[in-house]
Amino acid sequence: MKKYKYRSLEEMPVAFIKREKTKRSRKEREKTAWYMKRRRDEIKAGIRIPTPSDLRTKCQNPHYHREYARRQREMVIKNYGNKCVCCGEKNYYFLSIDHINGGGNKHRKEIGGNFYGWLIRNKFPKGFQVLCYNCNFAKGHYEKCPHELIKILTK
Repeated sequence: MKKYKYRSLEEMPVAFIKREKTKRSRKEREKTAWYMKRRRDEIKAGIRIPTPSDLRTKCQNPHYHREYARRQREMVIKNYGNKCVCCGEKNYYFLSIDHINGGGNKHRKEIGGNFYGWLIRNKFPKGFQVLCYNCNFAKGHYEKCPHELIKILTK
C-alpha cells in the first residue's frame, strides 16, 4: 500500500485537490455548437471576415490544413513537369506522383505520413514522375500503360 505525504484532504494544499468542472447543460452545448457552425458557414460564404478566434491556431483549423496540403501537392506536381509523362494530361485534379522504378507502397510506409512534404524536404529527388491516375493505375497493375502500347503499335 502506498504511503502518502498528507493524511487527509484538509492537510493537502489546494493546488493538489482536483476541482470539478462545471458542466454546461445540453441546451447550452447545442446552442454553442449551432452558433459556431453558423459562423463557419458565414466565413466560407464570404459574409463574415474571420477573426483570430475563428481561425484559432493553424493546427486546429481544418481549412488551413486543406489549403496547405493543396499547395504542397501543386508545388510538387509543377516541379516534376506539370503534365502526365505518358498521355500528356494537364488537368491538375487528374495528376499524381509515380515512383519510376515501382515500390511506391513500401516507400510510403517507410517515410510515414506526408509524401508530398517528404519530396519537398528532400529537394525533389530523382526517381519520380507525374502520371495521371489512369496511367498510374495501369502501370501499377498491368506493368505498362495502354498509351505506351498504342505508341508501340502505331510505329
